[in-house]
Amino acid sequence: MPATALQHFEEDIARARAIHAHADPLPHTNAAEQLLRSDLLRSSWMFAVGAMDAYFCDAYTDVVAAMAISKSRQAAITLPEWAYDIKIPIRAVLEHYDYTNWRWRMAARKMMERENVISLVAIQKLFNKFFSPWSQIHRRSLRRMHCAGGFQDQAVRRIARRLYDHESWRQEQCEESCDRPVRGKVQVDLSETARLHPQL
Repeated sequence: MPATALQHFEEDIARARAIHAHADPLPHTNAAEQLLRSDLLRSSWMFAVGAMDAYFCDAYTDVVAAMAISKSRQAAITLPEWAYDIKIPIRAVLEHYDYTNWRWRMAARKMMERENVISLVAIQKLFNKFFSPWSQIHRRSLRRMHCAGGFQDQAVRRIARRLYDHESWRQEQCEESCDRPVRGKVQVDLSETARLHPQL
């Protein structure tokens, strides 16, 4: 687990928790107070989403750069074929740097600037190729865990899909219209932020 990416994630989650903790005791007896409290809870939720996205982008940048740096230092290293298909910005590679290996880190960072990693499918696609088969991230791991606790496999699938669809919809609402649907802003409460992002 890349140490710098993890450190930044923990710092960002701490900031999200601080917003969440600040919103918790606020009065909410009238519409204006409810809206302010709801907006702060919404902010903590989106902060947590951003922290997760930034973590996985930074982590992927780190592993791609580390792979390229290792190859440049030891030409005899054999890379898997998929490694040569990773597309990096040529400008970042050709620019001058004080340290030779910075070019690979900057190229990987530029590559991820327009990406987002906020779904399990995206995480699997980027990271599983770096892992041994028994260490990969599998879709079924969550279902296996819940089914071991007595839940039915089909029920877990339905619940997981419903939660994923709901969270994706809410995220789009926040990004595109400040969470303002046709009939007014959606109220956010503590239970929703805690359910969607247990890290909070």
